[in-house]
Amino acid sequence: MLNPKFEPVPDFEMKRRQEAILAVMAEKNVDAIIMYNYGDMVAGILKYVVDITHAYSLAAILCPEGIALFRNGNNTPYDADLPFVSKGEQLPQRIWTHIYLPGITYLTYCYAQAMDYFIKSRGFKRIGWAGYSFIPAPLCQYLIEHNPSVEFVDFTAEVDEVRLVKSEWEIERLMRCVDLHDRLMMACRSLIRPRITAHQLSVELMDAAAQLGAIEFNTTLINHWRDDATLDHDTPILPGDYLWVLIEVAGVGGEWGECARLFRLGEEPEQKYVKISNDLLKIQDAVAAACKPGAIPEEVFLLNNKLLEEYGYYPERRICIHGQTYDIVDLPLFSEGDKKPLKENMFIAIHPAYYAVDGEYKKSPSFNYTDNYLIEKDGARLLSKTPREIITVGC
Repeated sequence: MLNPKFEPVPDFEMKRRQEAILAVMAEKNVDAIIMYNYGDMVAGILKYVVDITHAYSLAAILCPEGIALFRNGNNTPYDADLPFVSKGEQLPQRIWTHIYLPGITYLTYCYAQAMDYFIKSRGFKRIGWAGYSFIPAPLCQYLIEHNPSVEFVDFTAEVDEVRLVKSEWEIERLMRCVDLHDRLMMACRSLIRPRITAHQLSVELMDAAAQLGAIEFNTTLINHWRDDATLDHDTPILPGDYLWVLIEVAGVGGEWGECARLFRLGEEPEQKYVKISNDLLKIQDAVAAACKPGAIPEEVFLLNNKLLEEYGYYPERRICIHGQTYDIVDLPLFSEGDKKPLKENMFIAIHPAYYAVDGEYKKSPSFNYTDNYLIEKDGARLLSKTPREIITVGC
């Protein structure tokens, strides 16, 4: 965590999450699940289950007995019989530590050896990989080779079914993240000024985000152009210039959101950009209305592209909508291939985009409206409060 203002998830919410996953495990006859984490930007399932991330790699095994954590720290023998320690209403935790850095090759199997000992000591018969693509190949291979009587299965989709639908408490916490983004967008009105550069603006936004309680930042996504020609991040901003600013920060508990707006310094926007802006808002409203429980993300993505082309713009080549919470980009992923039906209380960002050059937004005068939404029974509800318009500053 980068900010001391971090606020942990309360026990009652952690208990709800852990019990929900244990219930699915019992239903599928899975004795334990293995999780892995690399940091705050894609904190994944482990963060959801344990509310912990680390500057270094962190692994965990969840079972009905508790949560066994494996993390960088003081050297401990891999076969140490460590006790589980009470965590209030949450599952108890057992923490094993050892010096571990992924780039140090002689430590490659460090976590694997300790996890293997724990697995054998509990006699697990069926273990799930939760967040399979996060887990290092050497760890997977070691555990499979040293536990031939254990059945290992991919359990990611089952955990996703639990974590992607937000509880009442989670929605309240996410609203604080949305408010944080609105406040930072408001700050842009005073931070964007003559002679500042996009790089300096990024630094000032990160400072403002930290002061407001953000614990992680990705605020360098600024597209600066003048006379329809994009400029680098060290070019001073002058009156008449356009700045598309995308703010992505993680709130007090590590929950990601995002918001983007187009600004113009010192002058009202040109009519061609006003028209594009109005068209994008119509598309954003249309795809938000289509994001109802049961809708298929891939079909909403195709609708987004159909509307873009009807308005005379290039189609989206990446994603137009995505989930977010502990991963900066998460499921549902509105692109070709995502066929999992939407559910009520999923937290998403919607951002149909205008590309001046097909598929290229960093080297051309391109922009979008990015806003946070919550899926409800009648469609996705807009949560962001920042006005949806091209914002003139410095007049």
